[in-house]
Amino acid sequence: MTSSQHKSQHELQHKPIGRLIYTTSLNLRNYAEKMLSPYDLTVEQFHVLKNTSRHAGCIQKELCRELGKKPANITRILDRLENKKWVERRLNPADRRSSLIFLTLSGEQIIEKVSKDFEAYSSWFIAGVSNEEEQIFRNVLEKIDKNITILMQEIGS
Repeated sequence: MTSSQHKSQHELQHKPIGRLIYTTSLNLRNYAEKMLSPYDLTVEQFHVLKNTSRHAGCIQKELCRELGKKPANITRILDRLENKKWVERRLNPADRRSSLIFLTLSGEQIIEKVSKDFEAYSSWFIAGVSNEEEQIFRNVLEKIDKNITILMQEIGS
């Protein structure tokens, strides 16, 4: 190991884990934004599309809960996706004050196309990481996420 590699590894071991998670998340988000740009999509829009595909006919409130977004944000995103003809809102027969959200055929096609691009590049994210390391990493992230969720509940967020 060269001295610069050793120094870099030493710095990583002493960087706070929250900072590592934040910078990695930021890098992933920036990468995703660049990947989505040619499709005229943002990360938030893509998440709404993906969740709409998994929960066809859901109400907006469910999307808010699933994505952890405020109703005004989801409304704005849905407006943009509807203008692009990727989602459609239909009146909810059980409650006329709400709408049901559905993907259109072109919405399904854009998800399929973008998902293929992401899958093609996802192997680069974990290059050099063994299957065992990946599983350990997933387990640790799930535990951290669970702990943060509990902390947020305790402070009333």
